[in-house]
Amino acid sequence: MKKLYFSLLLLFLITTSFGYKIFDSINKVSKEVKWISRRVITFSPISGGVGFINEDGTNEHYLQLPEKKDMRWSGMGPVFPDKKHCIISSYDNYSISANVTGKLFTRLWKYNLSTGELTELITKGRPSNQIFCSGLLSDGEHMLCSVCTEDNTYQLLYFTDLDGSEWKLLSGKEEFIYGVQINHNETRIAFHVASEGYAINTFDMEGKDRRRVAGEDGHLFFGPVWSPDDKWLAYLDCNNKTDPSHHYANLCIGNPEGNEHRVVTTGQSQYFGTAYGTRDHRGGGSNCTAWTPDGKYLIYTKLSAGAHHDAAYHAELGNHLENVFSPESARGGSSICLLNPFSGSEIPLTRYEEGKWDFRGAVSPDGEKMAYTSAKVAGRGEIFVCNINGNNNKFLTAGKDGFGADFPRWIEIVVEEGSLIAK
Repeated sequence: MKKLYFSLLLLFLITTSFGYKIFDSINKVSKEVKWISRRVITFSPISGGVGFINEDGTNEHYLQLPEKKDMRWSGMGPVFPDKKHCIISSYDNYSISANVTGKLFTRLWKYNLSTGELTELITKGRPSNQIFCSGLLSDGEHMLCSVCTEDNTYQLLYFTDLDGSEWKLLSGKEEFIYGVQINHNETRIAFHVASEGYAINTFDMEGKDRRRVAGEDGHLFFGPVWSPDDKWLAYLDCNNKTDPSHHYANLCIGNPEGNEHRVVTTGQSQYFGTAYGTRDHRGGGSNCTAWTPDGKYLIYTKLSAGAHHDAAYHAELGNHLENVFSPESARGGSSICLLNPFSGSEIPLTRYEEGKWDFRGAVSPDGEKMAYTSAKVAGRGEIFVCNINGNNNKFLTAGKDGFGADFPRWIEIVVEEGSLIAK
């Protein structure tokens, strides 16, 4: 009888003017939510977390992420197709030594860009403690994940859904794969294989039809990126014998089918392994290339002749610890150019200065502007933006608390009006 009573009451509310007012009110509230499309620059503050800023320098802010002892948040990962969410990663018990030895526990999260709501991903069937998102598919339901074995000997590539209920191994079981990028048509995957002496490979979305694009003894091929038409891959070639610190490279392009490889610069003049910052707040990381949206040019971080950054190489200190702060070692610098990989022509975008290092160039989706990182010897990393012809160079940010910023990236997002990021 109680169920019948409540059913009749609900029917009464729906079929009366009183009921219509209630539901009309609900509809009005839902219609009041306005969505704003925004183009912003995201970056990684040296102090940790994720930063955002408008390209005119306004509305600098940082995601309010939960913090606890020994926990660290990485930079922002892929944006979902709805442009309302992104993927971010967290690291438990973070340290360089834990990272190198594979003693980290990582988590992936879906982050609501308007509300800050976090939803943990990969909650079922984890194959390892270390799982990283290497790419999100356009259906918003599946991704590529790089999975480190417990001893960090291998890093394998899997295809999985968001909660981790299904896993498909794409790589071999004894490989170390990263630098993963899916082509625009979602038909092939490019990557470099450290366990093959750093060779560039591609295979299809099933892990089949594997092709070797570039690989040679004594050469470290790194960071493949697809051209907008998916006909070429651009990547770096570091001479491992003459540069064990991996800071200098040439730019190359290759056919993803594996039947053509071209070196398009000389003299290891691309700035590869960056090292910069103050003694207490150091930055770094691989500085790869990128295509302009029209596919005509590559971002070329050009070193001056004989350039050397503000670090000294000490192999005995081990992986990721071997570059020691040494401002007295610095000489020269780097600037950013557009390089046509087919003709060899160059267009300078930033001005060379002794002791100044410009790198990590990122072109806006419309091809009209470039954001990049700049650092002076023993100085913090700072984010700048300029027009694609190099004019109107503008300082944007030095990161949270002024400790430095790096890894600028343009993103298109959709956010609720009134949310912090919408300003």
